[in-house]
Amino acid sequence: MTVKKRHASAGGFTLVEVMVAAVVMLMAIVGMLQVITYGSEMLDLARKQTIAMQIVHGQLDNLRLNDWATVNNPNYYPASKTVNADESNASTLSDNINIYKLDFGPTLPGLAKGFACTRTVTTVRTDLKQITFSVTWRSNTGRQYTRSGSTYFGRNGLYVTYQR
Repeated sequence: MTVKKRHASAGGFTLVEVMVAAVVMLMAIVGMLQVITYGSEMLDLARKQTIAMQIVHGQLDNLRLNDWATVNNPNYYPASKTVNADESNASTLSDNINIYKLDFGPTLPGLAKGFACTRTVTTVRTDLKQITFSVTWRSNTGRQYTRSGSTYFGRNGLYVTYQR
């Protein structure tokens, strides 16, 4: 009777299998890095949108402190006025910004660096003005964003406000 010898096969990975596993792992790591990058961009955008709407709400609240004679005066409320948050620091607040009543307050300029607020006044009727505040900024990717809020200011006071 003849006895056949069996050779045990080698129990390792081939070079091709190792390369395929390395490529799959590399793709997973690159995918995770992209998810982290997109997530941080979305968080940055959300934070800046919140700051922009705080600026708009602050300007609308400042508008509530005025009367019809002030809002109707084109010297104080021209058809359009833009102010950068960087320029409106409380310690260096210029007369130009004070005259036009477009102010970011004492603490917001530090948070709102790179933001600009534009106020547009439109006459709807002789006793009604539409006032729109638009805030623009650039994200860390360079894309420009805008958020705005509008209100109607009449001879008898401030009316409804809306934002988009």
